Amino acid sequence: MKVKKSLSLLLCTALALALLAGCSKKSAGGSSGSASGSGSGAGGPFSSFTADTLDGGTFSQDEIQAKDLTIINFWGMFCNPCRAEMPDLAAYAKALPDNVQLITICIDALDDLEGTQEFLDSCGYEGVTLVNGDETFISITSTIQAFPTTIFVNSQGEIVGDTIEGNWGNLAESYTEAANKVLKAEGKAEFSLEE
Repeated sequence: MKVKKSLSLLLCTALALALLAGCSKKSAGGSSGSASGSGSGAGGPFSSFTADTLDGGTFSQDEIQAKDLTIINFWGMFCNPCRAEMPDLAAYAKALPDNVQLITICIDALDDLEGTQEFLDSCGYEGVTLVNGDETFISITSTIQAFPTTIFVNSQGEIVGDTIEGNWGNLAESYTEAANKVLKAEGKAEFSLEE
């Protein structure tokens, strides 16, 4: 009887920890849970890739190079914490200065493109959402195991600064702090959303 109670307690504890950690997905390669800053060749992992957007367009390293900083949020329709933060993410994306952009990568959008677009529309998100891409893009996305995860990418396509897994506080405040830390390190002007 004590063994069953101990096993039940252990399973309940594991479930609670999984819920607190947000949504997670194990990649086929079994790599670590955060994005890696190492890329191949000159520049970083986002210095040479092509991806398909939810609206049927394309997105590449050219759009990354055009900005001082790109904030990339990895999420999924299956992930309740991802869905819960999307209205805040949408508002934040609209408030960013011209030299900083926020894009999202929805890892399961191909399962329901129309439903994903309807959800983003209902949240007020008007930015770019990537849904699929070339081998380099797929390799990058396969390193992400926890959702939501947000990374920061400089104009050379390098992953810089701290990765944010989940978001348990004020999204705009924590993203701005992390973004400004990167911009400062890169010698770029910091920004404030309270102007």
